[in-house]
Order: sequence, then C-alpha cells, then structure tokens
Amino acid sequence: MDFFIGILLIIFVAPMVGIIGRWIENAGREGLGKTLSVGGYLLVLGIAGWLIIRSF
Repeated sequence: MDFFIGILLIIFVAPMVGIIGRWIENAGREGLGKTLSVGGYLLVLGIAGWLIIRSF
C-alpha cells in the first residue's frame, strides 16, 4: 500500500506543489514562492521515496 501512496505523491502532489509555488511567486512573493516550490517539491519526493523504499 505504501508503494502506491508514494507513486501517487510523485504523480499528483509533487507537480501540484510546484504549480502552487510558481503561482505564489508570480503573485509577488518571489522568495516564498521559490522556497515553497523547490523545498516542497523535494519534501514530497523525499516522503514518496521513503514510502516506496519502505514497502520492499
């Protein structure tokens, strides 16, 4: 089950975090948008990777 949650995080949540960060960046909050976009994306990928590896 963890494997599928990790895959769903990679497919749906990681791009959504990037899009939201880009939206905030374009709304005038450049530093916050970049931090959320890059940091959030890496955080989601890290959690997804951990779930996938843990499933084996």
